[in-house]
Amino acid sequence: MESLELLAHRLRRSGQELLVVPLVELARWAAERNLSPRQAVETALAEGVFPECYERNFPCLSAAEQLRLFQARVLVAGLGGLGGALAILLARVGVGQLLLADGDAFAPSNLNRQLLATRSTLGQSKAQVTARHLQDLNPAVLAEPIPHFLNQTNLKSYLPQVRVVVDGLDTMRARRELVTAAWEAGVPLVHGAVAGRFGQVTTLMPADEAGLSQLLNVLGLEPEAAREVLAPTVTLMASLQAQEAVRLILGQPPAYQGFLAHFDGDTGRLEIIPLD
Repeated sequence: MESLELLAHRLRRSGQELLVVPLVELARWAAERNLSPRQAVETALAEGVFPECYERNFPCLSAAEQLRLFQARVLVAGLGGLGGALAILLARVGVGQLLLADGDAFAPSNLNRQLLATRSTLGQSKAQVTARHLQDLNPAVLAEPIPHFLNQTNLKSYLPQVRVVVDGLDTMRARRELVTAAWEAGVPLVHGAVAGRFGQVTTLMPADEAGLSQLLNVLGLEPEAAREVLAPTVTLMASLQAQEAVRLILGQPPAYQGFLAHFDGDTGRLEIIPLD
């Protein structure tokens, strides 16, 4: 039976060579060896071969970095505008294990900004719909739905399982509980929030007691009653959060620890503001 290298095409991008195996060939190769889609992707990346679905990530990501993403597990807390976009972005860039937590169902008011809110998904569990979508996107991804709200009790169970947690929540109480639980568990947290045309992102790293105090103070300043949310702002903040999560998984320095990335949709300006 053929090796993956023999099945792969040699391509050049930005002056560098990569090996790419078509998804059809990878599926056939896996079936001959009784391997799951996940095992096939993991084996390919370990051998330096890019599955076709990750080809365009190169050379931004090496095969070793792609494998590290694929083996990482991330908790997406909340699956509304921010969380739904985050789950999709993380799965597409190659994060291979996602815990998807939200106890809510899609409603008509979600249609203006939540990517997986459609007429056909109204009334359905956000966690279940998101997991199905990610499995359809890439059957090698382990997408575990958690169709209930996170709280101080169940966070103690979920957080030790993950490399990073991303904040897609929409209430101050839930966010404060998540921030405190992540800090206590020693898990990096990428916070994001949106109100109308404005958005913000910051990162809390383990053992950063000053950062914990600063973030809790930031959350205390947010208007609890703000309900207006625009889709372009949501997707922009989710993109910044996803980039930061990837940096953390790959062991790179966080961009937003000790800083608040603040976007003003009225002026189009993104400012990086020190937290002190």
